[in-house]
Amino acid sequence: MGGTCALVLAAGKGERFGGATGKLWQPVGGIPVLVWTLRAFQTHPEIDHIVLVGQETDLPRLPQMVREFSKIASVVQGGRERWESVRFGLEAVPPQDDWVLVHDAARAAVSAQLISRVLHAARETGAALPALSLPDTVKWVDPENIVRETIPRERRANGETWRMMAVQTPQGFAANVLRRAYEQYDFSKGTPTDDAMVVEALHPVTVVPGDPQNIKLTYPEDLARLEAILLAAGETRTGFGYDVHPFAERRRLVLGGIEIPAPRGLAGHSDADAVLHAITDALLGAAGMDDIGTLFPDTDPAYRHADSAELLRQAWAQVRERGWNLVNVDVTVLAETPRLRPHVPAMRQRIASVLQTEPDRVNIKATTNERMGFIGREEGIACVAVATLRR
Repeated sequence: MGGTCALVLAAGKGERFGGATGKLWQPVGGIPVLVWTLRAFQTHPEIDHIVLVGQETDLPRLPQMVREFSKIASVVQGGRERWESVRFGLEAVPPQDDWVLVHDAARAAVSAQLISRVLHAARETGAALPALSLPDTVKWVDPENIVRETIPRERRANGETWRMMAVQTPQGFAANVLRRAYEQYDFSKGTPTDDAMVVEALHPVTVVPGDPQNIKLTYPEDLARLEAILLAAGETRTGFGYDVHPFAERRRLVLGGIEIPAPRGLAGHSDADAVLHAITDALLGAAGMDDIGTLFPDTDPAYRHADSAELLRQAWAQVRERGWNLVNVDVTVLAETPRLRPHVPAMRQRIASVLQTEPDRVNIKATTNERMGFIGREEGIACVAVATLRR
């Protein structure tokens, strides 16, 4: 059996959502909607590759944003219509992939179970999609908001009862079936609204149970519901980090990713940023991963004078690749000197930027040790950090 490629469509204009910021760039828990969607496929064990189809205006920033996703095989420009974007994306699907899942990027709450359900059905039948029964009555309404027709949710045909259902994505297909369907479809008959509509005339499409939480972000009011689904689901873990460095002459003092004016810096193999080191260990600990010293050993010359912000960025990318999202980070810095409180806002901004989250998810407190111990004797600085993650 060949590989599987997820074709993620992010080229829609999102006109019904409105606003200057596209709906796929709206933050949910500090993370753009598009990133949530891509993570669902990046972390799924049965997905081998991802092809991302984006708007022309988004193409310059997409490669930088998606660099954490190792499964992305291509980022291609979409078309004016959805079906054009699918055709462009199909051209970029790796030739070794025999199965394709086409998914709307605006469905960021797609679950691993739904992906598997569609994929397994597609492998058995050649084409499958998820769908939900319609609980509400559906009516045709004219421009004056007058009901013109009530649509029955069931009908008899060929001695059978057919049900009206609302379909979702991902929709799964044998790659050769989907390609052949797009080659043969008569687009003069109208614009297809999903891929199954293109395939139906060529190949039977199997329906599997959809997921009520697999909502599509269409209107601004959908954002609150999407956030509730994404942030309420999954396991939550907390990690603890601690770091300490002695003062050293002729060294810059770097804390929280910024340089602080001081007569002395901290001794260390890297830039000795105790704040970022503690945060890194807290994040790694919450994710059940090796500590900072194992990832970036001080015996490796490559990390001599290293920028700890870059080390944190790399560690955080590995944590996110395992499906973890940041809830918050809480940091306490213990230092008798220098006075750190004036620098806390800049530190929060810098750390939030590295972690790609909002500053209010990063809290920093500075305190003294009341002149006790090595900190009280102004021999060094210590830092403790607590990080909470949600999968």
